[in-house]
Amino acid sequence: MTDWKWDGDVITDVEQATFTFTFKNTSDQPMLIEFPTSQFYDYTVYNAQGEEVYYFSKGKFFLQAIQFMSLNSGEQTQWKDTWNYKTNEGERVSAGTYTVKAILNVWKINDKLVHTKPSTSFTFNIKPENTAIR
Repeated sequence: MTDWKWDGDVITDVEQATFTFTFKNTSDQPMLIEFPTSQFYDYTVYNAQGEEVYYFSKGKFFLQAIQFMSLNSGEQTQWKDTWNYKTNEGERVSAGTYTVKAILNVWKINDKLVHTKPSTSFTFNIKPENTAIR
């Protein structure tokens, strides 16, 4: 059993999805989290056929500096990101069911190496684009 919880959620509208990723210290002790770069998380969006349609960090650069975060018992931190329903190539995806797989890019927790990055996944639906308002 782990002393933390990594989870995700999504709010969708016609134009975009807003993802919320939450890391919670579920232990009864303070927790020191160490990241190897300024990239705290990463995620990939897959279509119903399991094909990758969007990869958050593709083409992005992150500061190469160790980052620390401390969480008291029961405390949590959240990150939000908005996806505009476009692939990494700039094309809008079609309506349908999609799956997000998110990882926490943690390096160490309480000075112990994390060998398997925490991951979570969830599904959501994208409604058809409203072309009448364009």
